[in-house]
Amino acid sequence: MIWKKCKLYQNQKIGIDALRNPVYEKKKVLETICRFTPWTDLQIALENRNVTKNEQRFVIPVPFCEFPKCNFAEIDGIMQEITEVTSLSPRYTAILVKAYKE
Repeated sequence: MIWKKCKLYQNQKIGIDALRNPVYEKKKVLETICRFTPWTDLQIALENRNVTKNEQRFVIPVPFCEFPKCNFAEIDGIMQEITEVTSLSPRYTAILVKAYKE
């Protein structure tokens, strides 16, 4: 298996701007490893090809009950927004992130 470095971040409110909009800063909550998991044919058929093309799934070796609340994952130096967190109890947690392809 190929494991990649992964940093998980949570948005933390640090104040408000001149227009009274909240200003956030990303705070690192966990540094771990993750593994890319491809979509199965059944998931593609159920979800829709557009969803599976624009999102990626990663497995993190942290139990769901210990998984921190987070909004972003930095994988291979690329910051990606987490859209869904799924339990793969008892040993793993799966995250769904928006894929920003260059």
